[in-house]
Amino acid sequence: MTSKYKIAALARGETRTIEIERKVLAAMDIIMAEIRANDGIYPQNGGAISKNEVARRAGIGKTTFFTPKQQELNARVDVWLETLKMQETVGRTRVRRTYAERVETWKDKYQALENSHRKTELDLQVAEAEREEALSLIIELQAKNTALLEQLQMASTSKITSFPKKKK
Repeated sequence: MTSKYKIAALARGETRTIEIERKVLAAMDIIMAEIRANDGIYPQNGGAISKNEVARRAGIGKTTFFTPKQQELNARVDVWLETLKMQETVGRTRVRRTYAERVETWKDKYQALENSHRKTELDLQVAEAEREEALSLIIELQAKNTALLEQLQMASTSKITSFPKKKK
């Protein structure tokens, strides 16, 4: 190979290396954005994040990280994965546990709402029963009042007279 071809090949290789690094960093940013958007859980691959997942998301081969040119990028991805595992919920088992905890939380909230609804329904039934009692009492008292008024009008020709005033 002539020197001219070696230089061209090295330039293409350098361009490819830069492009791979750009793709991997973009994939890492997208993964972080998805984790933030899903309350700290990686929504794909069952919640598991690994070098293979980063490579898949970056659109590169999974053995690319192990080439001599990509050793620095490999180390960056390793550090990123370690910090990610300490900060976020990653890994299939942890994600399953987190989903189970969320389900339990929602189940508790649902049961609390259900109990509140039942109590409200019972309170409504008690209030309606008290209202019915009050209405029947009103009707009964109105009937008694009407009867007393009739009796009073019938006795208007009363035998009661006032005392005469004394003369001085």
